[in-house]
Amino acid sequence: MDENLNDDSQRAPDATAIVIDIPVRLKRFGEMMDVPLPILVVLEQGQVSVPSDTYRFALNRAVVERFEALHRILVTIRSLYVFWRSSGLSIRTDEEVDVVIWSYLGSRLSGPESVGYETVRIEFCDIRTYVRFCRKQDLLDSPFARALGTGSRLFDTRMPVRPTAAFLQHLEIQRERFLELQELEAVFPIDLRKIATPSIKKAKQIIRFPTENQMDDLIFSEPNPIYRAIYCLLAATGARLSEALHMWRCDVLPPSYAGRFSGSNDGNPFVIYAHPEASTWTGKSFDTRGVRSRKEILEFEYSATSRLWTVSKKERLGWKGMLLSDPRGLSWGFWVVDRYAKEFARLLPSIHALHEELGTDEKHPYFWINPSNLTYRGNPMRRQMLRRAIGSACARIGLEPFIDEGGHGHGFRHFTGWYAEAKLGMSPSEKQLVLRHGDVQSQEDYGRRLADIYSKLASGA
Repeated sequence: MDENLNDDSQRAPDATAIVIDIPVRLKRFGEMMDVPLPILVVLEQGQVSVPSDTYRFALNRAVVERFEALHRILVTIRSLYVFWRSSGLSIRTDEEVDVVIWSYLGSRLSGPESVGYETVRIEFCDIRTYVRFCRKQDLLDSPFARALGTGSRLFDTRMPVRPTAAFLQHLEIQRERFLELQELEAVFPIDLRKIATPSIKKAKQIIRFPTENQMDDLIFSEPNPIYRAIYCLLAATGARLSEALHMWRCDVLPPSYAGRFSGSNDGNPFVIYAHPEASTWTGKSFDTRGVRSRKEILEFEYSATSRLWTVSKKERLGWKGMLLSDPRGLSWGFWVVDRYAKEFARLLPSIHALHEELGTDEKHPYFWINPSNLTYRGNPMRRQMLRRAIGSACARIGLEPFIDEGGHGHGFRHFTGWYAEAKLGMSPSEKQLVLRHGDVQSQEDYGRRLADIYSKLASGA
């Protein structure tokens, strides 16, 4: 029995689970009976566990529930759990829980194994039954159960008996939000009026990315130094667009600063990816305790909130669970393509000069800014602006498939992973660490893999 099942935000693409019926003897309707009790079994990272919360739920419901119905409820919980773990999204807040659940229901209505609306409605009721159980418990062991047992208002409502255009529109909005957090592109049918047999096209998976020659062309044909620099960063360190756009000016440091963060001085700029609110690295102090967080600096020095919570949807940025290898709430980039790192370093003086010209120190702490629009020049760069620039860069070199596949910049991250593995010979676990989503079981394991990565980076330079 697993009493502390899983971290609540880390991506686990290999997470799977099954429901099995085991014979048990229970008191039911006043007499002891031999019954098939459904049990949820989770397999994750080679470990098998039976979540105690779902086990207690099964025992509780076995007194009154038909066993085929109880089995179905556990299967629904299993499906939702695997969907959430594969998404890599956090479920720390009520809103995040709602987004995951509604997006799961939306995915059930879409291909390739789509089901009918009535099935989805039953699954919603099954999830609600489990949620109500969780809310009545004084102690919940797993983050999954604790998240579902929060005060979300989602389960105070009912799904309509028949699908309506308004409800399908609601699913569309939630699905777009979910895909935005994953930095994918939502693709929905144009005509939502055909609700008799609702169908929502599945979002395309990003499977293509530029070749090495195409990436060279894309970067070195870019005339704007800020866009060229961020392309170098994305392609050589594998940052998500949101991770890059959350960067502060203090996150781009000379190579000599690497030792202050347990990094390696490879002669290239040392770039930091810090949690946009919780990180205590703000450029003010190298201490790990007793210093202000980014959230506090934004509030007290700029009278602003982080870009996680900016009111305008156009300005808002997501933040997926990322390996934070430093106690200051940060990790750093590994330059897997040395020539891109050198080009990035060459462009830094012109970027710093633009910041100084526009007086950005008095306005905000962000590194990436609008480089051209006269009205918004110097403001933090928006993701939509960066995506448009990437689209123009791809079109300039005739790289249409990169856009057609819904990449919108995420192909840079895939390129980094490919280069680390194919060109530098990194193992899958080392590649995960480079992309900052590896699961580090121990400090010793982390240190060993880190040393291996630096060795391969040095040999491939």
